[in-house]
Amino acid sequence: MRIDETVEIDAPAAAVWAFLADPERVAAALPGAEITKRVGEDTFQGGMSVKVGPLAAAYTGTVSFEFDESERSAVVRAKGQGKAGMGSADMTMRSTVAALGPDKTRVAVSATLVVTGILAQLGRGMIQHVSKKMFKDFAQIVARQVARDHVARKAP
Repeated sequence: MRIDETVEIDAPAAAVWAFLADPERVAAALPGAEITKRVGEDTFQGGMSVKVGPLAAAYTGTVSFEFDESERSAVVRAKGQGKAGMGSADMTMRSTVAALGPDKTRVAVSATLVVTGILAQLGRGMIQHVSKKMFKDFAQIVARQVARDHVARKAP
């Protein structure tokens, strides 16, 4: 399944990129996600909990990040195994950060997601709906935190 989302954030592109290039800040801003251990320079172990319709699923696995500073783009690869026989999830996400003005930034995300097990049985529409909500919640948290950081830096 493919998921494409775009969000505009009222902050400079450099500030948004600095936030999104920090895996621990990203995980803290993504509802249900956690990093539990660094296992390589850009690879982490962690977990993800998500509620899809009547089901709550929890996954544990690894996530790796590849950053291109000059292009302000990133590739995130995550693989997780569901707890209690929930199946598995495999995601590759590409994101780009683009300045729209001095204090306006667009973040574009394109992800490919493969889910097996009981969540896959709920269907593509339900999973896309939950993914859109998670992205919207994540974008709002990022926007608030980046704006707060930006204001704090501008203060005398």
